[in-house]
Amino acid sequence: MQAFMLYMSGGGVQIFSISIVFMLLLTPFKNLATMNAAFSQFAPAKSEPAAFSTLLVPKLAYFACNLLTLGVGLWKCRSMGLLPTGTGDWLAFETRGLAPEISLY
Repeated sequence: MQAFMLYMSGGGVQIFSISIVFMLLLTPFKNLATMNAAFSQFAPAKSEPAAFSTLLVPKLAYFACNLLTLGVGLWKCRSMGLLPTGTGDWLAFETRGLAPEISLY
């Protein structure tokens, strides 16, 4: 569903696209913060529902899906030009060396 929303939002930098990307980047963190609460209703009766070892494989799959969602959000940020991935994005932090004419003396 979120991939479809990203597709429909377009590649330009508009308020709708940025809000969709913000939602896409925020949702995995919220999901991972409440992962034990989401899986507590499926825990066996004789085990601790908040323990990480309870339902380990489904929790790992849930974690992987959330990481995939985060990766798609970062890819969308990169395709929109919101991530500093080029050398031109870091020119403010580069220092210039001495000019060759000055360094001869």
